[in-house]
Amino acid sequence: MSDSLKLFIDLNEAGLDLEREELEQFSLDLGDEMQGGELVEDARLAREEELPDRAKSGAAAFIMGVLMTEVNRENIKKAVDWLGIRFYGKTLTFSYEDADGTTVKFDHRNQAEFEQALQGAERLAMLRLRIQQGAEE
Repeated sequence: MSDSLKLFIDLNEAGLDLEREELEQFSLDLGDEMQGGELVEDARLAREEELPDRAKSGAAAFIMGVLMTEVNRENIKKAVDWLGIRFYGKTLTFSYEDADGTTVKFDHRNQAEFEQALQGAERLAMLRLRIQQGAEE
């Protein structure tokens, strides 16, 4: 089992109201912040071929607003907490594929729920996080 996992951070539904170039720069800056804080080992824009639901033969284009990070398993909770604070008021929705090929989705509301949702996923290689604008009140 690898000591790290891929964490894809999707900012497209975060309600950031940024132009394409601004979203790209925001994503890169977020990755730099996470690396500088030693939350992730690597961070860069994701390519279509790296996301199973977006993979196309021969495609290698970057996906705007999706950051691919390598996170040490020991730091995943700390990285998620940091993102929760950074995007306070937004919904953090995680998804991953379990051993049976079933896609599991859950919202991060607090650390205890997050830990419970990830129990039994020790062999997880990839985790996708969508940051979404909070519900209108």
